[in-house]
Amino acid sequence: MEPILRADQHKEADIRTSENGIPSLVLMERAALAVVDVLEEEEFDLSDVLVICGTGNNAGDGAAIARILTERGYGATVFAAGDEKKYSEQMKTQMMVLTHYPVKVLRGDFPVEGYTLIVDALFGIGMHRPVTGNYAEVIEAVNDSDLPVVAVDMPSGIHTDTGAVCGVAVRADLTVTFTTGKAGLYLYPGAAYAGRVLVRKIGIPVEKDMLRECPLFSLDETDLKLLPARNESGNKGTFGKVLVIAGSEEICGAAYLSAAAALKSGAGMVKIYTDEKNRTALATLLPEALLSVYTSKGWKPESLLENLKWADAVLIGPGLGTGEISKKILTTFLKSGWKKTTVIDADALNILARHEELISLIDFPVTITPHLMEMSRLCDYSVEEIKKELVYVASKAAEESGACVVLKDARTVVALPDGRSFLNLSGCSALSTAGSGDVLAGMITTLTMQHPDLPVPPQALAVYIHGKCGELAAEKYSAASATAGDLLEFIHRFL
Repeated sequence: MEPILRADQHKEADIRTSENGIPSLVLMERAALAVVDVLEEEEFDLSDVLVICGTGNNAGDGAAIARILTERGYGATVFAAGDEKKYSEQMKTQMMVLTHYPVKVLRGDFPVEGYTLIVDALFGIGMHRPVTGNYAEVIEAVNDSDLPVVAVDMPSGIHTDTGAVCGVAVRADLTVTFTTGKAGLYLYPGAAYAGRVLVRKIGIPVEKDMLRECPLFSLDETDLKLLPARNESGNKGTFGKVLVIAGSEEICGAAYLSAAAALKSGAGMVKIYTDEKNRTALATLLPEALLSVYTSKGWKPESLLENLKWADAVLIGPGLGTGEISKKILTTFLKSGWKKTTVIDADALNILARHEELISLIDFPVTITPHLMEMSRLCDYSVEEIKKELVYVASKAAEESGACVVLKDARTVVALPDGRSFLNLSGCSALSTAGSGDVLAGMITTLTMQHPDLPVPPQALAVYIHGKCGELAAEKYSAASATAGDLLEFIHRFL
C-alpha cells in the first residue's frame, strides 16, 4: 500500500525536509540524478537532449538534469521559457552553475529541430490555473514535435490532484515523479498525458502524521500477500456461502458471471436466487452453483427469507431488472434483518435511486458498486462532474452513507466511511465490456466475506485482482476481443 499525497502535502514534506537540515538544493540534485538514471535505464538517445525550463523549482530540476547529462558525456540544451526575473532562488543557483558547463541556454523562439529527446521541466506540481501565452505556445510546440518526451514530476499543464488539463498540457511518454505518486498522473485525462509513470525516492520522508492526513492510497502486487493462505483443513462451509440474487426473466448472463466469479474467488458454496426461466441455462453454464428459483407471478417473500438463513454473504442486483418483482425482492431483503456481508450492485442500485425511501432501510454495513451513470442516479452529480472529481465524490458518498463505495471507472476508487480511499492502478480497456462489473461484484462479495479484517479493504484487493485479470485477458485475447467471461480464467493466478 502506497500513499498518494496531494500537491500541498508534497510541498509540506519538502519544507519539513529542509527544516530537518537537508537543503532544497540537495533534494534538487537527487531529483535530477534520479531522472538522468531513468533516462539511461530506459536507453533513450541522449546525444542531444532539450530540457525545457520554467521559473520555479521544477525548472531548477531541469537545469540540474542538463548539467548532469553533460557530466556523463551526453549533449544537453536548456530552453529557458520563463522570465528570468521570476526565477526561484534555487533556479537562479542552478542557472549560475550551468555557466561553468558546456550547456547551451536558449531563449525566444522554441527550437524544433536537431534534438533527440525533450525533458519537460516547466511547471511540476501545484498547477491549477489555465496555461496561456508563451507557455501554451511552448507546450503546443512540444506536442507537435515527433520527439519522445519525459516529464519531471508532472506533465506541465496537468492538475496534480485531479488530472484535469489546465487549458493545454504536455503529452509525455514517461513521467518520473518523486516521493509518491500523484493522483493527477493516474486519473484521466491526466493519465493519458503522463505516459508510463515511475516513482523515485529522493530522501523526502513521508511522516506518520502526513499519512494520517493522506486519504488516498494505491495497491500493488505485494499487497496480495496480505491474503491469508487457504485453510487446508477447511470444508465448503469453512469458506463461506454466497447467495447471489441476480438475473430476471430470461436474463441470466449477469447471474452466471457474478456467481462464477464468487466461486473462482474461493467461496465454498454459491447459490443463485433467480427467475425460474433461467434454471436450465444456469444449470448448464455453472453446475457447481446451487439454484433457487421463483416465478414472477407466484413469488413469495418466504422463498427469499429461507435462502437468507442459509447464506453468509449476499450479492444483490446483477441483471435483476428494475420492475415490480425486482423491487419487491430488494425491499424484502432490506427488511429481513440481514446484517452479514452485503454487496449491492447494478439494478439493485437503480431501484434504490428510483425509490429513495428504501435507502433508509440500509442500517447495516454494505458495499455498493456503481459505475458512473449509476452513481449519478444515486447522487446530485452529473456523470461529467463525477469524472472530474472521482475521488471526492466516492469519498463523500462513503462518508455520508456509511457504505464502502466502489466507484467504477477507468480508474476505480474504493472509498471507506473512515475517510480512506484507494485508487486502483491495475487494469486496461479489456475491462470495458459487458459483464465485467458482474465479475467484479462476485469477487468483491467472496473476498469481503472471507477477509473482513485485513489492513487494506478486501474490496480494494478484489478491484486490483480484477484489473490484473483484465491485463492478462488482453495479453491472451487482445483488449478488444477479451470478454467478461475471459476474466474468470485468470482469477486463480492471484488467490
